[in-house]
Amino acid sequence: MNWQAFGIGAAAITTAGFVPQILRGYKTKHLKDLSYAMNGLLCLGMGMWLIYGIARKDTVIIAANIAGIAMNITLIGMKYHYSRTSEKFEKNH
Repeated sequence: MNWQAFGIGAAAITTAGFVPQILRGYKTKHLKDLSYAMNGLLCLGMGMWLIYGIARKDTVIIAANIAGIAMNITLIGMKYHYSRTSEKFEKNH
């Protein structure tokens, strides 16, 4: 078995798992149910995997975790932005 290809596939699928949530959040402008704690812990864990990948010089682990961290930060930023926008709207109406 080609383990490099397997790892690339696993990394792509895992990273792609964030895309539906990002798209849904963008469309609905609603991420109230998204947990800051869960995404923060995922970022921490992925940061540790990133350090591990760098130490092992494993580009698949490095790339997957950079992408995962970026998507988590995107979700956290969207949640923050949409919650502030919603608060402003509710305050004015």
